[in-house]
Amino acid sequence: MLTSLAFLLFQPGSYGQNVQPFNLPDSVKAVQFLAEFSVSSVKNRKEASVGIKTDIITFSFEAEKNEREISFDFPETAKQVTTGSGVEIEDDELEWKYDWAINEKYKLLLSIAQDSAGNFLLYSGYVFLPKENKWKFIGTCKVEGRWNSIQQPAAYYTMGKKNAINASFLQAWVQRNTGSWKNLLDNNLTSPIINLSSHIDSVARHNDEIAIIKNAIEKKLTDAAESRDDVFYKIISEGNGANINITDTVTVYYKGTLFGTNEVFDQTKDKPATFPLNRLIKGWQIGLPLCKVGSKIKIVIPSVLAYSIRTRSPKIPPNSILEFEVEVLEAKKSN
Repeated sequence: MLTSLAFLLFQPGSYGQNVQPFNLPDSVKAVQFLAEFSVSSVKNRKEASVGIKTDIITFSFEAEKNEREISFDFPETAKQVTTGSGVEIEDDELEWKYDWAINEKYKLLLSIAQDSAGNFLLYSGYVFLPKENKWKFIGTCKVEGRWNSIQQPAAYYTMGKKNAINASFLQAWVQRNTGSWKNLLDNNLTSPIINLSSHIDSVARHNDEIAIIKNAIEKKLTDAAESRDDVFYKIISEGNGANINITDTVTVYYKGTLFGTNEVFDQTKDKPATFPLNRLIKGWQIGLPLCKVGSKIKIVIPSVLAYSIRTRSPKIPPNSILEFEVEVLEAKKSN
């Protein structure tokens, strides 16, 4: 196991792929892998990189001559699902040109969402940028034929002749499927708090998605043509019950699909569902008060008002525009 403030000195003459694994017990079912590191110096003529990896993913900072980038490598058999703004797709690799700096503390995050029935998982990569004080989403790939937890987390670097990188790994964590964090280094640190709701692409991504929805309306691909606070909607049938407030607990039938597809990611079946409305995604909080109890409404929600870049579900990739049909059966007022 790497120790607290482990200093990894990568010297000239070290060739190929070098991996320093973390000790992860089989009993830990990890769904996120987070590491913080800082590069103190780079000397290279050809490509050199440092970052994290699992048994199937490598996620690294790369330097080649005067160019620097962040790279997310996935298996050849995996399918690229979505990317962050400005990220380039190169075969089985996602690349984002970014002039990362010496002596800055960066964080790399790998996150998965598993589907045992479908026998696949989503794997996403994010980087925390200290100067911007926000996360950057790199991309998501879909890996078929497996749905297990994160395997073999490790620190990773590659070296070539006449190259050298000096780097320190300051933190390393995995998050269990229960939500708790396990420290992979021998240091006394507070468990991390990760907020992906605000990221450096959020404004640009939101504008792009509004344009996508409006284009679909113009082409009559959706009839949710009215809008309120960037949630698009259509009242399918008007109820005659009470107005709905954001503080209500609502009982509903619903069906959720990925916008522009018939792919259902969630729905009620024989029984309705009951939720406190103010605990649901922002799009529902905006959309449901547009109708009365007894109504049926269709709402189209841009990702920033839904799950944004989070890898929340294997059936809801990051950056997903969501469409719901909701029938409101009851709305109970808060006490």
